[in-house]
Amino acid sequence: MIILDNCEHLIEACALLVDAMVRSCAGVRVLATSREPLDLPGELVWRVPSLPVPESERPLSPAQLHRFDSVRLFFDRAELASPEFALTSSTASSVQQICARLDGIPLAIELAAARLRTMTVQDIAQRLDDRMQLLIRGNRTALVRQQTMRAEIDWSYDLLTEPERTCLRHLAVFASTGTSKASSAVCGCQNVADANDANVLARLVDKSLVDETVVADEARYRLLETIRQYAMQKLVETGELIAARNRHLTYYAAFGERE
Repeated sequence: MIILDNCEHLIEACALLVDAMVRSCAGVRVLATSREPLDLPGELVWRVPSLPVPESERPLSPAQLHRFDSVRLFFDRAELASPEFALTSSTASSVQQICARLDGIPLAIELAAARLRTMTVQDIAQRLDDRMQLLIRGNRTALVRQQTMRAEIDWSYDLLTEPERTCLRHLAVFASTGTSKASSAVCGCQNVADANDANVLARLVDKSLVDETVVADEARYRLLETIRQYAMQKLVETGELIAARNRHLTYYAAFGERE
């Protein structure tokens, strides 16, 4: 058994190495962690989902919340940051909101819990609309990219091709999910003439930055809220926000007229 960790920034080299090893060595097995598949024959892809989260709409008791892995992670880290913290009826609602709105992302939950050193859990929940500024106090000994939420997403964003970055930014104008046709129209993905990456939207799904679900036999795409906030900030920085929103408006206005 050979283990390769964090292959995404050396994906081509890792793919070539694994392919050579599998072809040349009898009985060898490779376990590779990566944000995208190696795309090799015989590769079995196992997607690691975010931690289960409670619904944000229905209030739950502390005992009910403890059943969720995301809440237990928050509570464990919260006790380290603030030993007097307790999951009670007065804090349960805020903890529930934090875990749900952070989409069960372990690093985001850990960074949020760390803020209990200087903030109340209610304050943390109220500041989630500005989470890129909120989630900035990670483990000092961790990799630099794992010390803030922005740095962690920057790592993935910087590995994208320019067409992929453009498409990801433009997806931020969707408040919820969008069909393949709607997403492509708003992002301009259907016009990308890149021989190595003709289907930009599909590549973003492969790279774990876009979620794909199937509803009534139709694929729909969405960004986790944390990714959406990051992409929206990038959209503003590049001056593309108004153009992206106009394409979104044009598409759905025409859709409404057709329907």
